[in-house]
Amino acid sequence: MRRILLVALIGAFALGALGLGQELGTRDHPIIWVFPPSTNPAVIVEIAQQIAAAIGQMTGLYIEPRVMPDYAALIEAFKAAEGDVMGVPTTDQYARISVETNFETTPRLAAVRYGYPYYFSSIYVPRDAGYTSVEDLNGKVWIYNDEGSTSGYLLPKMLFDKLGITFSGVVKSGGHTNSMVALLEGQGDFCTGYGSPPIPPACLGCDFQWDYGMDPELWIWDRWNNDLFPEAIRGKCVDLRRAAGKLGTYGDTWDVVRRIGVLATVGPVPNDCIAFSPGFPEDLMDQIVEAIKAHIASPEGQALWGDPNFYEWDEVAEIDDSYYCNYRDLVGYPNPPWCEK
Repeated sequence: MRRILLVALIGAFALGALGLGQELGTRDHPIIWVFPPSTNPAVIVEIAQQIAAAIGQMTGLYIEPRVMPDYAALIEAFKAAEGDVMGVPTTDQYARISVETNFETTPRLAAVRYGYPYYFSSIYVPRDAGYTSVEDLNGKVWIYNDEGSTSGYLLPKMLFDKLGITFSGVVKSGGHTNSMVALLEGQGDFCTGYGSPPIPPACLGCDFQWDYGMDPELWIWDRWNNDLFPEAIRGKCVDLRRAAGKLGTYGDTWDVVRRIGVLATVGPVPNDCIAFSPGFPEDLMDQIVEAIKAHIASPEGQALWGDPNFYEWDEVAEIDDSYYCNYRDLVGYPNPPWCEK
């Protein structure tokens, strides 16, 4: 009898150990953290690994980062998840994921860039091309990153369709920074990608706030003299041209700005987010959210999250799904009942 009891206890212990080994956040059952290839995929892979390792160390959870091959793959990862996927979807990716998972995906943190909880799409053109309106782009070659990109494709496509603008060709670059590089190399006539508000010069003080609808090159490009503002009164460019300037191949940011201007913007739209797939355990979600907030506020986290060839996040703000109600309405996606309140 004792032998039977001992065998039973050993069996129970083994099953318990096996069950613990399969718990989410372990090597046997890792949390999958998916990232879109928004800017420079090679840089995103490197930084995603460092961030996932840091959050894993802070929480004791085993997290496996995966940079997806394209935007559609990230959406599919959420749809196929079994309560074990988190990600950094773009605005339109999250909106589509929310609809295709019956609004059971949970967004918890939104990006804040340079104090702004929103961003927009910018249409970038060579300054020497002489374009003065969006209509001038009719019949040209359009460079964009991916059809799933909110700022790179979806928002400008809505504008082009509205204006009846068509193109003689397109170049699909695979990444925001790649789009700017392709434009600098003359592979197309213009490109679209994320836009960011310019940062005012220090002489204006820190309380001045740029509002959407203002000149996207305010404090940067003197339209009267068709040149950069003098350095003493010049603001800071933090849009896609800065990401290209950081590569060093085409000069610095200001060399790129001298060559490339912003013809128009489309937006604004709410920022990207940190979201969790349906069925993701709420207690683990809370741990990860708190760890991300602490990490991005640290000097090490700032250097990683704020890299212009990563996602250029400065802070995060706590959100829920209602943050995206207006965007879904804008693009014609269904909205859940709570958006009607």
